[in-house]
Amino acid sequence: MKQRVDEGRRRLLALVAGAPVLGVALAACGAEPRPKSAPGPRAPLDADVKLRWQAVHGEQALLALHAATVAAHPDLAGRLQPLTAHHDEHLAALRADGPLPYGAGAAAPAAPSIAADAGAALAAVADAERAAADACVLAALGAAGPRLAAVLASIAASEAGHGAVLA
Repeated sequence: MKQRVDEGRRRLLALVAGAPVLGVALAACGAEPRPKSAPGPRAPLDADVKLRWQAVHGEQALLALHAATVAAHPDLAGRLQPLTAHHDEHLAALRADGPLPYGAGAAAPAAPSIAADAGAALAAVADAERAAADACVLAALGAAGPRLAAVLASIAASEAGHGAVLA
């Protein structure tokens, strides 16, 4: 009987001695590992920040393509204007999650060359929209955060719709 009591005490002492270690381990698991934006140029970027950064640049490239297409073919402005407004909303949604490092807020890329034929120019925009949709789907699949995954999936659906409308 005495052996059972000693064994019970040992188990109780081991459990009590291990409790602080278990508490620290559990607290570390629940803590946010890092903020979602890098504080400086040498800090490694969180994967979701990189995905947002790439998506912002993709949206800026689409906006530049829309602007160049409308400049070359003003008669396409009515068709592209609602889609351009969607891209402005996409940028706002991507920037709503905080600042982005490394010039993500910089000016849009240089205007691409536009086909002389309005039909070919519109087809190029439709192809770019579909390519951007594919890129957003892949980014959404790679996103760690559920909010970013949902935003990227929503953008992908919108851009796939743009490609279908323009085709």
